[in-house]
Amino acid sequence: GYVFNSLTREKTIKDINWIARPNEGDSLVCFKQGEKRGYFNINTGRVAIEPRYAHAWIFSEGLACVDDGGRLKFIDGMGKVTIDTKMAYVPEHDSYVFHQGYFITSTNDGEKMGLMNKNGSMVLPMEFDRIEWAHDFEYLCLRKGDEMGVLDRELKTVLPMMACDLEVTWDD
Repeated sequence: GYVFNSLTREKTIKDINWIARPNEGDSLVCFKQGEKRGYFNINTGRVAIEPRYAHAWIFSEGLACVDDGGRLKFIDGMGKVTIDTKMAYVPEHDSYVFHQGYFITSTNDGEKMGLMNKNGSMVLPMEFDRIEWAHDFEYLCLRKGDEMGVLDRELKTVLPMMACDLEVTWDD
């Protein structure tokens, strides 16, 4: 495929394999060209960040996660690295975006999970078996062994860690 600027009537980027729909309000679109991924500006149709990454994800909260040589980094809209996680890309982990200022990350083997903030600091250690957002990113559900707990978006305890099996649901 290609990107077509309807105002100038030109194909601005050719030979695109796919594009990823951006979050509402984001102007940079992730696209794949050949074997690499980059970003183009949705308003101009022009490449903003050249395709040079093995994997790349949509921008979230002003940052995008990219796989740069097997290591995860977060870049800003100019392509500048703002967070070098020094963590390996783990295909089984699928949440390479920020929500509520936090990024769920995992150890290089994918066995344990933690939570990182937009400054690149770990705010929950990588000791959990599972961390998931619930109810439109209002709550974090944590699992460690046979214990589960729930935190709110400010990381305050809603339900303390305890031996249980729980699911956060919401009835309107």
